[in-house]
Amino acid sequence: MYRNFIITISVFFLTASAVAGSFDFSIPEIPGIEIIPGESIPIEAHKSAMAFQFEDGRIVVGARNESFWSYDGGHTFQPGIEGPGEKVVIDLGGGEILGISRNSHRRPDGKFTLKQRRSKDNWQTVDEEEALLDIPMASYAVTGSGGRVDGFLFHHGILRLANGNLIGAMYGNYVGDTELCDGYPPEVNQRKYRTVVVFSNDNGHTWGNPVLVAYDKMLGRGIPDDHEMLGHSIPESRASPTAIVPAITQEGFREADIVQAANGDLLCVMRSGGRNGGVTTLFPTPLYCSRSSDNGRSWTPPVQIADRGVCPNLVKMSSGLIVCTYSRPGNWLIFSDDDGRSWKGAFQFSNTGAYNYILEVAPDTIQVFHEVDENGERFVRGSFFTVRKL
Repeated sequence: MYRNFIITISVFFLTASAVAGSFDFSIPEIPGIEIIPGESIPIEAHKSAMAFQFEDGRIVVGARNESFWSYDGGHTFQPGIEGPGEKVVIDLGGGEILGISRNSHRRPDGKFTLKQRRSKDNWQTVDEEEALLDIPMASYAVTGSGGRVDGFLFHHGILRLANGNLIGAMYGNYVGDTELCDGYPPEVNQRKYRTVVVFSNDNGHTWGNPVLVAYDKMLGRGIPDDHEMLGHSIPESRASPTAIVPAITQEGFREADIVQAANGDLLCVMRSGGRNGGVTTLFPTPLYCSRSSDNGRSWTPPVQIADRGVCPNLVKMSSGLIVCTYSRPGNWLIFSDDDGRSWKGAFQFSNTGAYNYILEVAPDTIQVFHEVDENGERFVRGSFFTVRKL
């Protein structure tokens, strides 16, 4: 099933050119998908391109004390009340909004607490609370800045399953994880991360039942059935188009996002590094995707879908198309029209390494929020793209 999993980075046929701020870019011709660039809205936020859309259509962009709101589908923004501010935010319906902080804190009983904020009136008022997290094998984790977190970290992947339960993606380390992140100072003891999903059946008051998504293995090329050594030094039973092989990562798997495809499968897209680019050529740090066909209870080995990527953000459009935005180096978009089995049409639309966020703001219309540097000033743009099936 994975022989058709394609990474398409090279651009051979150009159908449109556009400008996102001061950056000129071209859009490749993508079989089966039409992409039309639209306007790019400057937003006064200077600290973060983090974006969240409420069920009623409101959009908030920026950090907590620098929140800008749109009430017209992302075409205009104005300063307003403090927004959720957490990367992990979900609209639970009925006016209930949940925001979960990144770090977990160990309790005396070995379980963990998560600091959260919850609103019952569509973010007019907000209460702080603590949730219980149970990951029995969890060890501490060292972050990229050298800080130490007691247990696993949330990043931004969260959604509600058809049975009403919540599923969230976390990254960190289990007891016994020893492999260090490549290229990091060994004295920091930053170990390669694993990504797990955890579940909640009470709207996020308790989390647990961790399931491994990815750690040290990936799907790679196997031994074809016409290999000349099959039946000789290689047993015929080993013939397979794919094989489970050691994962190519700098940092393990982290910063996952989750989306549910039109066929019901869950896709988990993960960062594996982020130090590539600049004046020094380092080994690739691909973007990976794993799939679950049983509501997150098991996951396929991760496969590479792009040659780079930090903080992948996913959206399943109303048409069923799935779009992923990622960055570093540059800001990119890539597309899937077959429920995430293959990805195509990757193109760069801006030139920073900051995190991007993506929303479907109207049928067949996405808006990508990304930081830009223009004339010595750093701020956020919300760039529109029409994306539709042909």
